[in-house]
Parts: sequence; structure tokens; C-alpha cells
Amino acid sequence: MSTVDKATLSKLRWRCRRGMRELDSAMLAYLENHFEQASEEERADFVALQEMQDPELYRLVSGKAKEARYQTVLDKITESLGAA
Repeated sequence: MSTVDKATLSKLRWRCRRGMRELDSAMLAYLENHFEQASEEERADFVALQEMQDPELYRLVSGKAKEARYQTVLDKITESLGAA
């Protein structure tokens, strides 16, 4: 696990802005609460989630679809939203 520079965090924060408020909240919750402590593999999964189209991402975040690769990130998103 390596440290994340401010420029990278800023870019990731900008990419968390989605077309749906629910997705904005979900992606920012993970970024702010878990990203810096995450493994490189988990960080890569988060970035891959950011590259998805909103409908596909929403299905995963809402639990309407499952994909094992992203489950760790999705569980942490759910945990962060529950604490908010």
C-alpha cells in the first residue's frame, strides 16, 4: 500500500461526480473513508468502478447486480453510507 498524492486524490474526487446524487455520495464515501488505506488491487477496482457507466454502476452500488471482483469496495461503500 503506497501513499496517494494530493493531485491523484483531486482527480479521483472529480471523477466521483456522477450524473446521480446517490452515486456521487457512494463514490465519495469510499474515497474519503477507505481509499488511502486500501491495497493497490482494491484501489484499481475502485478506479475500474469509476470508469463504468452510471446505470451499470448504480446496479452494483444498489445491490441489484453483483460482481465478485468489486465486492470488497462495494461493501465498504455500503458501510460508509450507513455511517453517514
